[in-house]
Amino acid sequence: MNEIDIAAARLIELKLAEVKATAERIDAETALLLLVDCPAEGSKTHRGQQYKVTVSGNVNRRVDEAALGAVRERLGPAMFERAFRFKPEVSVSGIKYLRDNEPELYVIASQAITATPGKSSVRVEVLDSVKEAA
Repeated sequence: MNEIDIAAARLIELKLAEVKATAERIDAETALLLLVDCPAEGSKTHRGQQYKVTVSGNVNRRVDEAALGAVRERLGPAMFERAFRFKPEVSVSGIKYLRDNEPELYVIASQAITATPGKSSVRVEVLDSVKEAA
């Protein structure tokens, strides 16, 4: 084994431990939720003798974009803006196209974008030769 193999083996070991710990945490949360009342939406606090537990219920809401146009007309502008908001997002493929093919337009568009480095990722796979030897 070389340094890469040692580091990769350690990463795999820790990722497996993380998956196990996550599953155990979720089991513990589920057990706790069975003991207390959790609202469908909002939060509620419960007290034991040693711990205060706050549970929160959440409702995820998504927009049906196909129906949105008809809803907008029926609600009227004021109520529509109260119920819905516009969230601008960067089209990564579109901005890369401008960068690579339309540099003068990219300069204009980039004035409305803040770009920050994301988290690097690492993927480790066991080589077939190692699998066969095992």
